Amino acid sequence: MKIRILIALFLHINCWFFSQHRSPLNSGRIILNKMNLYGHQDETKNRIKSDSSQVISVSNGEVVKIIKSDSDYSLIIRNDKNNFFIYSNLSKTLLKENDTVDKNELLGLANYDEYYASYVIDFQFWEKDESVKIDLKCTKSN
Repeated sequence: MKIRILIALFLHINCWFFSQHRSPLNSGRIILNKMNLYGHQDETKNRIKSDSSQVISVSNGEVVKIIKSDSDYSLIIRNDKNNFFIYSNLSKTLLKENDTVDKNELLGLANYDEYYASYVIDFQFWEKDESVKIDLKCTKSN
């Protein structure tokens, strides 16, 4: 019985450890969102700050959409499992739609945020059509 418990514990820790993705910003720190427009926290959206502006892909995939607004870009990347990775608040992107992306590839540059005095992006993971909380290898910040 003890061996079964140890095996289950090992598998749980192993799955948790390997399910984490690297931070999309080098030496990134997650900024805890206190509230969004609707009055509650969106735990699936990660706001990340860093002293580095380089935005790195956390997964392989294909660029399915680039959204340009007045001051920034958003990249939507789909992997082979039809899951989506959304990188928002980029000042510049190095890609175009239908480009193939490798894990750890440079995607573009993050916008500088005067309030945080650092580069900041928003990152979200969608499992097919549902937004899902994802573990990133980032430092949690207050």
